[in-house]
Amino acid sequence: MQRALFFLILLIYCQKVTQAQGLGPDHDSSYYRSYKGTVIGRIYISRKYSILRMDPPNGLSQMSYHANTTPSLGIGLTIGSITGSYSHGLGFFQNESRKGATSFDDFQLRVYKRKWTIDAIGSFSKGYYLRPEGLGAPLGQIFDLRPDLGNQLLGLGVYRVLNNKHFSYGAALSQNEWQKKSAGSFILGAEAYYIATQADSSFVPAQGDSSYYERMIHKLHSLQFGPSAGYVYSLVVDKHYFLMGSLNFGLNMGYNWELGNDKGIKFGVWWDYVFRLATGYNSTRWSLSLSWLGGQVSSRGAVSDYRYFYDTGIYKLVYAYRFALNGDMRRMLRH
Repeated sequence: MQRALFFLILLIYCQKVTQAQGLGPDHDSSYYRSYKGTVIGRIYISRKYSILRMDPPNGLSQMSYHANTTPSLGIGLTIGSITGSYSHGLGFFQNESRKGATSFDDFQLRVYKRKWTIDAIGSFSKGYYLRPEGLGAPLGQIFDLRPDLGNQLLGLGVYRVLNNKHFSYGAALSQNEWQKKSAGSFILGAEAYYIATQADSSFVPAQGDSSYYERMIHKLHSLQFGPSAGYVYSLVVDKHYFLMGSLNFGLNMGYNWELGNDKGIKFGVWWDYVFRLATGYNSTRWSLSLSWLGGQVSSRGAVSDYRYFYDTGIYKLVYAYRFALNGDMRRMLRH
């Protein structure tokens, strides 16, 4: 509840900021129509994933921890340019016998202005299983189950859409606009991440890497930030059907910590990427879309010299409906 309250306060604050900035320059209405005078409600089914990949420096095979996530039912609300959402896992779909149980909470704040896009993400999960199959697993089990392993990720990205007069992110991802003609744009921005992973014992079992296991490294922290650049394009067919793809690459600097029997801190420069894919149908009153948002953040250990990769993402099927706030908007929604 405290996390949900924090993101609600952040949602209200961002809405006040964007209202103070005004509507900005006019867009080309032949390319997209704006519905920022509406309140947009949505219901969706989603499936999240969270993976920690560990790449040893000594030629050993890569290992990875996976969250055993379930489909989630969620609700969302867009007011102006601000989108907030909350979802909760449907635990009865979870197969705990083979892959254990994962508790997963996820909060997202999306701001889609004409010139600027802001993403704030909080992901909190506990309970993972180790791949490849059999590695570190007790006799009679397929996977090594780690209910003690938890991961927290906080991320913030701010991006400038250069061709904002012809392209709209919100049309595909928050349904506050309707892209009627194909268009694309280069994107420039900056990103910041804080990641904390901890367990009761070594992340790597003795069978995987005895040297790592002897160090008993069981805590990882990473704090990094840097610039990002990319491109986005939305293909529109017959005004209503769309396919949108976006890819950003970032170069981050920061600090990484490894803690165990040995402790170390490393300053370095690492890369990350963020992608967005969405397809669906958009109309005056409602929208139906299928999207995949994800990315990867990398780092390197100070003690083990392992390369770590944090993969997170979400698949989402969304039905959205626009509610008019005034008479002018009601007339617009009838056309």
